[in-house]
Amino acid sequence: MKQNIRPQKGRTSNCSQRSFGEEFLGSQSPLRGKGKIMTEPYIPYTNSTSSSTGLLASLFVPQQTAPASSTRVTQPTTSVIQSLRKRPLPKLPTYNNDFAKPTPWQPMPKPTFNQLLQSIKDMDSLVVLPEWHNYISSERALELTRVLRDYGGYNGLDWNLTSGFANPRLDSLIRYRFPDYPRKFSQADSTSFKGVHIPGTNIGLDVPHFNATLSRYLDNDVYRRNIPAEWASWAGDMFTFADSLDYMWRKGIEIDSLNRLAKSNLGFSTNWKGNPFGQEDLYADIDARNISVLINNGLSFYDAMDNYYNNGLYSRFGHFVNSYGGWKNFKNRVNSYTFFPKTPFVNPIFVEAAKQAFINKIREGCLNEMDCYIP
Repeated sequence: MKQNIRPQKGRTSNCSQRSFGEEFLGSQSPLRGKGKIMTEPYIPYTNSTSSSTGLLASLFVPQQTAPASSTRVTQPTTSVIQSLRKRPLPKLPTYNNDFAKPTPWQPMPKPTFNQLLQSIKDMDSLVVLPEWHNYISSERALELTRVLRDYGGYNGLDWNLTSGFANPRLDSLIRYRFPDYPRKFSQADSTSFKGVHIPGTNIGLDVPHFNATLSRYLDNDVYRRNIPAEWASWAGDMFTFADSLDYMWRKGIEIDSLNRLAKSNLGFSTNWKGNPFGQEDLYADIDARNISVLINNGLSFYDAMDNYYNNGLYSRFGHFVNSYGGWKNFKNRVNSYTFFPKTPFVNPIFVEAAKQAFINKIREGCLNEMDCYIP
């Protein structure tokens, strides 16, 4: 007989009051009064699968044990087990290139000076505007060095007021055509051009410092003529060096010792941590001055760099002194600086010590090259 599966009148079909089994099986459900439905379905063994009541009840009635089969399952004998144990395991296929051998970590190779020259040649050939070809070599070099100055970290308002703003179109074009160059001209990356060795020497060139100094030497804007170009070059480093001597004197070091320290560390590659006027800084300042003279004489940025470094057409210290009109004019130029905005309160004693150390370093270079007259 079929049972009525519809809910009775006056009773709700909410599962929170009546369970799922009671809703469909009525008062005869074995789940009546349990308060919850069974979470796992039971598949009972039944002989009557044609009855709809038996089929529906089979979802909620616990499973009955099926009669045991009359088929006898034989257990494997000891000899069979031993023969299986003696059987060799199948050989798995081997692959020679299954796993690559790990290679030891190696640092990225440092860029060479010729790669630096090639990058300058690539960027100097870019055409930003149709009238770009009409620009003289010094104007094109100034636009490029401003962008490279920003890449090297010499950016911000102080440098924009010192040597002008970088050309945003040239910056965008370089990033589009040569996306690796901004990183190579930076200071943070280990594969940058910073510290690349000058050809024929073991001396590194501070390329970001060089580009920033060169941009100031090439800038002839009338609104920035009152800012001495040497403030962005050797004069600024000289006063910063004097300020470090003043700081060490305040820590208790005697003045005579600091004077000797100045002569033995300014322009030298020493172990003095934080030397503000080391060998790389000195060469960057001198070379930027010499390259600017060549560019103002009509050479392109690339040709000036190539002739100065690779072809050996110009001496370093002699060309630097002669750019000021001789040794006497150079020495007077150094002694004329008595103030630097970033170190306004430095002791004049240490400024004088830094001046003499810088002059002595240039004198030694000139004597080694024998290319300038020193009275």
